[in-house]
Amino acid sequence: MLILVFDTQQERDKFVAIYEAYGKTIYYTLKRYSLDEYTIEDLSQEIYIILADHLDDIDMGNTKRTQNYIITITRNYCSNYLRGRNKRQEESLEDQPYLHTDSDDTLEYIINKEQIHRLSDEIQKLDDIYKAVLELKYMNGFKDEEIASILNIKKKTVEMRLYRARIMLRKQLEALEDV
Repeated sequence: MLILVFDTQQERDKFVAIYEAYGKTIYYTLKRYSLDEYTIEDLSQEIYIILADHLDDIDMGNTKRTQNYIITITRNYCSNYLRGRNKRQEESLEDQPYLHTDSDDTLEYIINKEQIHRLSDEIQKLDDIYKAVLELKYMNGFKDEEIASILNIKKKTVEMRLYRARIMLRKQLEALEDV
C-alpha cells in the first residue's frame, strides 16, 4: 500500500489524476520487461514516489509530453532495477567457490572474468542510446522487436544502433590492447 503526503490539495489532486490517467501506461511499460506481478507492483510504487517528487515537472495540459515523461521514468527505473538485479546475481556467482581444481581452468576463469569486466566498463562509456540497446539485448536477453517496442523505435533503428555500438566497442577494445 502506497501512502503519500502532499502539501496542498492541488498537489494531491494532480497526483490522483496522474495515477488514474497513467497507471495502465506504467503497468504495461513494466510488463514489457517480462517481470512478475509482485515486482511490477513494487516498481510501480517506487515510480509513483518518483512522480510525486517531480509533480512540478509534469504538465497535465500536454498529455503526449506527460505520457513520454512517465514512460521515460518508468523505463529508466526498470532498466536500473534490472541492471542492479543482474549485478547482484553476478556477485552471488562470484561468491561461489570455484569448483574446478585444474590450474588451467582457473586461469581461464580469471581471464574470462577480467574480460567481462573490461567489456562492461567499455559499454558504460558509450552514449545512452547505444548502451540501452546493448544492455537490453545482451544483459537482459530481449529480442530486437522487443527492444524496439520498449524504446518506442523501429526494429531497423535497433539493428543499426546495435551494429554501431559493436563497432564502437570493437574500436575501444582495440585501443585498450594497443596500450
